[in-house]
Amino acid sequence: MTLYRRLLFVLCVALLQFLSSGCASRPEPRAYAVQVTLDGPLAGTSVQVDIVGANEIADLPKWQTYSVTQYWQPENAFRRDARKFTLQFSRDKPTTQSLSQTDPHWAEWLQTGAMQLVVVADLPGPVTDQVGNADPRRLILPLDRAAWGRSAGKVEILVQESGLRLMTPRKL
Repeated sequence: MTLYRRLLFVLCVALLQFLSSGCASRPEPRAYAVQVTLDGPLAGTSVQVDIVGANEIADLPKWQTYSVTQYWQPENAFRRDARKFTLQFSRDKPTTQSLSQTDPHWAEWLQTGAMQLVVVADLPGPVTDQVGNADPRRLILPLDRAAWGRSAGKVEILVQESGLRLMTPRKL
């Protein structure tokens, strides 16, 4: 009877490990179409928005803490060296602009292990620097399919005077 109990115990442990391994899936980053729209009060003003893919080890800690005010200073080396996609809004440009899912920036970002998308806006008016998403001019979003659901292909962001606002609901 002891051998039977041991065998049953081993089988139960193996079954529990098998069942629990299905719950922890590896993150799967993917490219998304990113649509950025200026809110009505900002229409016609000059606003720049940079989009950058960030890997969690080398890039993300810097992006979470780097001063957004310094980032937008002329000749800033951090901004100059960033592998970014820039959207420029002004009086003669559309108030809605996009980064397509097939843009070559995505291949580069995903190849370097990007798991986060960092969106940084140069908004008019004084703003105090803060860390991560607490700074209204910075939005850090996951690229993992599980965060958005497999059918989501577009992330929409609204640029308001008060900061960046994510309009696409995240999967809970």
